[in-house]
Amino acid sequence: MEQSKFHIAHQKTAISVREMVDNPTGKGSAYVANRATIKSGLNIEFVKLLRYHRTKFFATPYFLENGDMWYHVIVPSEFYKTNNITYDVLIEIEYRENKRLSLRNAKFYSNCPSFIYTYAYVFNQESLVIEDLKSKLPSECLTNPPTIRNPIESRGYEKSIYMACRYLLEGFCLTDDYVKKHSTILNKTGMNKLLRKIADPMTIVAIYQHAKYLQAKTHTRKLSATEEKAKSEEARKYKDFQRKSAPKHKIFVKKAQSKITARKASKSLLNSPKPTHSNKYSHSRIAPKKAKSSV
Repeated sequence: MEQSKFHIAHQKTAISVREMVDNPTGKGSAYVANRATIKSGLNIEFVKLLRYHRTKFFATPYFLENGDMWYHVIVPSEFYKTNNITYDVLIEIEYRENKRLSLRNAKFYSNCPSFIYTYAYVFNQESLVIEDLKSKLPSECLTNPPTIRNPIESRGYEKSIYMACRYLLEGFCLTDDYVKKHSTILNKTGMNKLLRKIADPMTIVAIYQHAKYLQAKTHTRKLSATEEKAKSEEARKYKDFQRKSAPKHKIFVKKAQSKITARKASKSLLNSPKPTHSNKYSHSRIAPKKAKSSV
């Protein structure tokens, strides 16, 4: 196995949705000197996505049979206008009675290229990748250190996961009301349907890279007829992939979206208010509203 020059002896760790937004590198970390700059850039991008593509965000909560929860969050690409790509971010939140969902230990998965090539290895080393979704990631990304993209092997701010967590927090998707309204029980059959719906990471990577390549060319000259045809073909392939990978039965019980807007997100960044609502969700206290045994 290739070793990083700055190889870190990773240990099993725990992190919550709130910590993933506030400081994913962990307490006392001094490796990310430009953390504030990175976070500021992501916040600007998050507000921009809400302004132009708010309807492309979704956050659906599921109850697993062991009591844990999954959130399936759809996050549009920062280049959604040109590549029509949305990322599947899944967050597993462990069962802890009488503790806020935002503060419970969590694990993560994303088919965003930045997660796959920059952070998947680190998350895997620290047992932060959802176990049932490891098989969907390229094996080399889980076993080979990211010596070029992330030589110090820091958790850092991964854009799709950061935006998914912010959407959950600021959209009040972790509250009792949201969970009761949108949650459903995810049994084995439902789990298989959901996994089939998640786009293959390498398909996302291929479309993302090709769209980026064509976008770069567009800035310098007009696309030729052949290039336009190739671009259209890539878009058609992606839409065809989405259509074929969709399950025959509806996954979402409802359109699970929060009411957060770009204006609200911008105001939140300026004021940084402390949450006054209660999101102490107790599995024994509140059950999912009209939860179905299959999805």
